[in-house]
Amino acid sequence: MRNGRFCTPGGGWLHRLDTRVKVLVSLLLVVLCAWWGNWIFLACVLVLEQVMFVADRTPARSVGAVWAVFAPIAAIVALVMALCLNDYGDVTLWRIGWWRVSAQSLALCGVVALKILDIVFALMLTVLTTSRRDWIRALVALRVPYPAASRFVDRLNWLPRWRQAVREARRRQDVRGVRPTPLSRLRRWSIAHDLMGLHDDRAVIAERLRGVYLDRGSARRTLMRPAHMRPVDWLVAAAAVALAAAAATMAVLGW
Repeated sequence: MRNGRFCTPGGGWLHRLDTRVKVLVSLLLVVLCAWWGNWIFLACVLVLEQVMFVADRTPARSVGAVWAVFAPIAAIVALVMALCLNDYGDVTLWRIGWWRVSAQSLALCGVVALKILDIVFALMLTVLTTSRRDWIRALVALRVPYPAASRFVDRLNWLPRWRQAVREARRRQDVRGVRPTPLSRLRRWSIAHDLMGLHDDRAVIAERLRGVYLDRGSARRTLMRPAHMRPVDWLVAAAAVALAAAAATMAVLGW
């Protein structure tokens, strides 16, 4: 995230996979994990997601940053649920004063925590491995106008861009010897806002230099390298749909 993007540098199989296929895989995982509450399935999905990151050689720092943010959130949600489900379940595991924890409530809290982590990492499979160029190429291939696709990617990366801009504004103030005061913090946010605007202009110029699109004046912008599905992309998409159908069948049958 230090470069103002969620995307991490790399050339692994997830980075090379077509963005539309990655979005399909992420959506299938999100729907299945939100729908099916089998803890074995949820645990297997979480392990599979980590294996996919390892196979892609995604930087461990980026994956670890996701864990550092969302693992405490999942733990807090599970703890709050355990406090609220005081009267839920019949098999009591332990009791501390008024707080009673049952096997059923503990299992439910664990399932919810696994769901949170599974859904987050399902989304990160796409977000951490898709560059701005690949996002735009995929969206335009889906008939999304280029300006809308570009704005979507900017909104998607708003948080790391803002963090980078605030860090740069703080660095500028430190060089000038500005003391930390409420007024200087307001000034820092103003500088960060201006830096965000400069970043947008530089991104458009960089896309022209890299040959992402052809700018024909008032005519519609045309991508020089449109997205195309390779045989391996079709194979991964078919495998994802087949596995999702199998998991949905197991859920319906109550396995």
